[in-house]
Amino acid sequence: MKIKTYLLIILVFIATVALSICSYINLPTRYQSYFKSVEAEPVMAPMLKGATDGVYPWSAIKEPEKPKTTSATVKKKEPVKEAKQEEEPLQPKTYTPVDDSYFDDAVFIGDSRMVGLSQYCEALDSRATFFAKKSLTIYNIQNDAWIETENGPKETIFEALSKISFSKVYIMVGINEIGRGTNEGYHDAYEDVINRILQIQPDALIFINSTMHVTKERGEDDPVYNNGNINVRNAALFDLVDRQHIFFLNINDVVDDEEGNLDASLTGDGVHLKGSCYEPWHQYLLNNGIVD
Repeated sequence: MKIKTYLLIILVFIATVALSICSYINLPTRYQSYFKSVEAEPVMAPMLKGATDGVYPWSAIKEPEKPKTTSATVKKKEPVKEAKQEEEPLQPKTYTPVDDSYFDDAVFIGDSRMVGLSQYCEALDSRATFFAKKSLTIYNIQNDAWIETENGPKETIFEALSKISFSKVYIMVGINEIGRGTNEGYHDAYEDVINRILQIQPDALIFINSTMHVTKERGEDDPVYNNGNINVRNAALFDLVDRQHIFFLNINDVVDDEEGNLDASLTGDGVHLKGSCYEPWHQYLLNNGIVD
């Protein structure tokens, strides 16, 4: 008796598996309308429900009837709309050599290094406007009234720019901010200054002049004023550049030695250029103008 019982159980198990497989194979065709979900019912359930309607694994598959259409229900075919042509991205403006007359409508804004450019580069100082001051920082530019006027109180840079139209704006700050605030704060302050300048002078080209390096001797034992920190601050401004209105000029390309430090022969204090050594900067500006 026990053997017959075991055989019966085995046969039931085999039959169950066979029915489940048969149901599963025919599920996408004959039994799709009878299927709910695997969680709701056994796999063989769709085949058993189909059998009650006379649908068996060997039954012919009926093609679904296509709905009949009448003239009242037929929709007119919409004309194919032409795909809008994608606007081509603007090509970056390229640098080109210019002569000194290019700076007739330029303004230079910056710290003591920019003061030196004004004092020792006659070709620029005789043509361009300089708003430069020793110890200037990007934060002073934002908030302080520091520009001298002939008659009256000092003005902010934004007040001064609103009185004269310029087509080029050159900025160099950064050395006095090393060790002050965060890179993000420096970036945001610089961005705010540029945005406010463009609000006043919307057609102007903005040239960010890199913060100039210091000499190896000046920076190698200084935890703050060293070229590693200067490079990080310069890099923090790269995403402001769009090569349409805002450009980055790496002045270090023409004043560094072969090791990437300010050339010691160009400076007396390791930070500022000698009066006779501003010509490389001048020539760099002449070779990197933007002409539409």
